[in-house]
Amino acid sequence: MVNSKNLTIVTISTILFGLLSKWLVGVPYMAWGYFDKLFIASFILWMLYSTMLYLAIKIENENYLKLGFTGVVFGLISACLKMGLDAIIEHFTKFSGNLIVTAFMMEMGILIFGSAIIFVLYVCVGKKKILWNKSMKNCTLGLGGIAGIYFAVIIYYLWQLRHWMEKFADFDIIKEIGEEQGLLNLSTKYAQESTVVGMIVYVLFFIVLWIALKKNTENKEFDDNF
Repeated sequence: MVNSKNLTIVTISTILFGLLSKWLVGVPYMAWGYFDKLFIASFILWMLYSTMLYLAIKIENENYLKLGFTGVVFGLISACLKMGLDAIIEHFTKFSGNLIVTAFMMEMGILIFGSAIIFVLYVCVGKKKILWNKSMKNCTLGLGGIAGIYFAVIIYYLWQLRHWMEKFADFDIIKEIGEEQGLLNLSTKYAQESTVVGMIVYVLFFIVLWIALKKNTENKEFDDNF
């Protein structure tokens, strides 16, 4: 029953996190120095999502008041750490001039940070030992496949961008606005399309990763006593 509730919380929370992120902010990213409603919404989304993951890993705890408090604290710390990671990403993407690359780095930040939270919850909070068995290897291949699809989509859009920029290079509109602005305009269009795929990818990735760890971990205490 506990295991079923655990997975239900994670699945619903992850799907809602992805849908609300896409609807409210596009990409749940906190651009350093831009403290607007998108920044606040992204912070709250990350705080709530991290809190729900914490509640899922500790769902067997009967002290719900304490569980809720520590969950919110964990969520706040996670959101602050994500804000720091986004500041680093912002530094590297500021001068790219290509929003496909910018969106890719933002979403890679989501994928890496979300995965790190899940690992921390299982290993440090849940006190689990990860078992590197055949099932875990198969799950890893599945996760690699999900990530591979996303990389393929990004490469396709970058190819499309290069193809159309070369084709339109002699058009009056490109000469009028400049190649740099044309690149920015076209990459913006493709970036908006790629973020839909990115959202689906990180939602699937987090759910599959949680299931993989759920099926291929054991309690450290039990292992030590044995």
